[in-house]
Amino acid sequence: MTPSRPISAAPYEAERSQALALAAAGREESIAALARLVRIPSLTGEEGAAQRHLAASLKDLGAEVSLLEPDIAALFARFPNIAQYPTHWQHDLILPYTDLPTYEALRASGLENVLNYRDRPNVVGIFRGTGGGRSLILNGHIDTVTIEPAGEWTRDPFGAAIDNGLMYGRGTSDMKGGLMAALMALTFLKRAGVRLRGDVIFQSVVNEEHAGNGTLDLVRRGFTADAAIVLEPTNNGVAVSHPGGLYWQVRIPGRPRSPGARWQGGIQDGVSAIEKLPRVIDALLDLERRFNAVPNDDPMERGRAPFALVIGKVAGGHYETVTAGEVSLRGGAYFAPGVGDIGDVMRDFRQAVGRANDADDFLRQHPARLEFLHHDDSTRQSPQIPLAVHMAEALKARGADGGVRPGPFCCDMRHLVNQGGIPSIIFGPGTIAQAHKPDEHIALGEYLDCIEHLIEFIPAWCNSDAEPEAGTQPARRP
Repeated sequence: MTPSRPISAAPYEAERSQALALAAAGREESIAALARLVRIPSLTGEEGAAQRHLAASLKDLGAEVSLLEPDIAALFARFPNIAQYPTHWQHDLILPYTDLPTYEALRASGLENVLNYRDRPNVVGIFRGTGGGRSLILNGHIDTVTIEPAGEWTRDPFGAAIDNGLMYGRGTSDMKGGLMAALMALTFLKRAGVRLRGDVIFQSVVNEEHAGNGTLDLVRRGFTADAAIVLEPTNNGVAVSHPGGLYWQVRIPGRPRSPGARWQGGIQDGVSAIEKLPRVIDALLDLERRFNAVPNDDPMERGRAPFALVIGKVAGGHYETVTAGEVSLRGGAYFAPGVGDIGDVMRDFRQAVGRANDADDFLRQHPARLEFLHHDDSTRQSPQIPLAVHMAEALKARGADGGVRPGPFCCDMRHLVNQGGIPSIIFGPGTIAQAHKPDEHIALGEYLDCIEHLIEFIPAWCNSDAEPEAGTQPARRP
């Protein structure tokens, strides 16, 4: 790693030690705080109650608190290649697009009554420093995915039941555990009287799932800092990059005919869209093979496939004795930063479906139609950025894993880095393996460890001078 300016703990060593002692003595309090948040449902589109709860907690800690609903028109005007349609767990990915989503298409769709940010505010709590130190954003999303299939849960999805050191509930790992770990770290630091020179900006954002507009809107509004920690579940490891993502669907046409009308005068007239599925599937799998055949010289991605295609859902046809008039194929893809930007990947998808159409007589005349449902840009940073180096050093000093690695999933870090220009890491308790599944849970020991890791790191970062090549970024309250 590139040598970095050491972080001096001397001016606040006693207070930091006191904060750690308070955290150790307050573990039951920390667990109860997480349970309260888990018991407030905050499915995507219904985040208001949980956000008000966090806003009240931040005010109690003395933060300057703002509740800000994302401005979708302003997002599309500022970030036309990146902004997404709002999503709602009951109306998820219902507005496809062939090129890019646009605000005009949203307005024309008639779906603004369900795809909006009314009573869905971001919450920002600013803890002002005394000056001269480095600022830090602590970012996480409050929204969670649906609890469906609800019948597969063995515990109440919003009960926060604890069994054998695990807390169960929707959002425990993804990612209320990370949000509450940061809030409790700030709580114990304040009680211990730790004074910070740099500002800390706590951000609880909406609609990370399938959109990312919450964090993107805070970037648009001008909230910035010298660095940011995105508190997604990494088992308390440090990640400095993540793949891009693309949700897509292909609508494959057919010509409906009954068995008696499938052939007319020896010529096939009835064509089932299902018959054409192999053409499209083969073209998409060939795209995956092409991407993965390209040598990857990025040391951060060594041993990992640069492109992963998922074909997740197929639906079509309406009657067993009629050739299917249309089949819809849906899926997703993750791609490493080195593959290209999201525009490149979308172009390659179009070309793949175009090749499938060109190779089939029927599809050449009646082409399969590719549409996109959501897209994420990837994020790539050096593992030697000061934030990652200092967090890794802090973890090693505590006997934890100090490795720096790429992240395996898309998240809001892309907006902080790519659109906001803020060096960032992904770091938080829990595991992505628990995300979006029945009986989601988090190991409470990992959650409690994260609180202490952050207590060690926050004052060390915020009470140090800026790196020589970077100026400090004071928190803004637009």
